[in-house]
Amino acid sequence: MDSVLAVGVLDDWNGLGKDIIALLVGTVLVIMWLASIAMVWGQTRSVVKAGSTAIGGAIVLGIIASQTVLSNRVAEEIEKDHSALPAITVQVDGLGGAPR
Repeated sequence: MDSVLAVGVLDDWNGLGKDIIALLVGTVLVIMWLASIAMVWGQTRSVVKAGSTAIGGAIVLGIIASQTVLSNRVAEEIEKDHSALPAITVQVDGLGGAPR
């Protein structure tokens, strides 16, 4: 019974550790995104450049957030059976010996 309790506690700590890492990674990425927008705005004072930085950063953050979904789809695609029926190959020998 003690080993089951120990495994439960370890699973809880493992889950908590993963949650903390996800929170820190998400927070750090958002802070870096906002800092890049502020840096571009501070250097250029251009709304277009700051806006394009914001949009580009949002796209990158979206890709990072959907990484697990994308990796699962790739894994499913790799595991699929892509075997096809044998193809018929026809070899053509130029004119086939016909007189010219």
